[in-house]
Amino acid sequence: MLQLLSLSALLFVPGAHHRPSLRRRCRACVVAEVSLPTSPKDIATQMSYAVQAALAAGKTELAISLPGGMRFGLFGDAGKQVIGTPGAAPSLAQAQRAEFELVFLCAEMFRGECTCVFQSAAAVKAAEREFASKGLRPRIVPNVGKVAAKAAMGFGKKSSAGAAEKSAVQAKVIILSQPSAADLKKLTKPEEGLVLIINPRKRPAEYEQVYLLEDNPHPDWEGGLLFRAFPDDWALGVAGASVAGFGGAPTVHGRSPSRPLLEAIEKGFVAIKGDSNPFVQGVGAAAALRRRGTDGVTNEDDEDDEEEQAEWKKGLIEQPKQ
Repeated sequence: MLQLLSLSALLFVPGAHHRPSLRRRCRACVVAEVSLPTSPKDIATQMSYAVQAALAAGKTELAISLPGGMRFGLFGDAGKQVIGTPGAAPSLAQAQRAEFELVFLCAEMFRGECTCVFQSAAAVKAAEREFASKGLRPRIVPNVGKVAAKAAMGFGKKSSAGAAEKSAVQAKVIILSQPSAADLKKLTKPEEGLVLIINPRKRPAEYEQVYLLEDNPHPDWEGGLLFRAFPDDWALGVAGASVAGFGGAPTVHGRSPSRPLLEAIEKGFVAIKGDSNPFVQGVGAAAALRRRGTDGVTNEDDEDDEEEQAEWKKGLIEQPKQ
């Protein structure tokens, strides 16, 4: 267990709460009441609770994944956020700002006593500027080769020794933004420390998925959601019915003790799409859920960015090894 952490160090956002799911297990997704976040504020709160629960369970290799462009309004106006909006591709600037905000929230959980790894020197400078504007100054480096603590330099310089001591503390918690498999292989994990990967391109099996909100988890469907907050089960749901003009919130239609395979997701979506009962809790879900190539939904395989999108989705939907 990390000695530098305490429950009070974790982020808490007043006004939102997390409801643990029922613990009943099943082989396939079954109907259950599991809370899905309805706002970025809910996501921030649920993430902090999930990380807290994982640390209490002795987990030291954690992963968090959110949809690209999910903003929290920390660094500028987030605009309207609709969780699970089909086809809502963020701009490069929006995606970068969203990544800064997500890493900031994670660094804030540890009061800035951590090292954040971005993918370029330019991103490091931008992140340092944004984080400092909020009074948070974690150590920020451009690659995994820079995460090792700095040694004291010179003779008898207290300031240098103090900086080295602070660097050693920050090196115990490593937060990596969008790491590749090669990055994680090069990473020297801190002894008795913590590694938290944010939106990894592909999650290694040894990393616990402590929080995930994935829109469109099946390549043939739009409007679906896959959700997990440690230690709860995985939940399969449908984006807010407002996407289809009904003005509803995201709803859960099934859960599983492990990440469902694509076949199970397909069966679940087919069942939801075929449910025409207007009195069920998920009213409007069938309209919000659409198969690609039908109902006016564009098949992304026909787009110019097919290779980039396929690689991104491959990392999200691949079944982790158990």
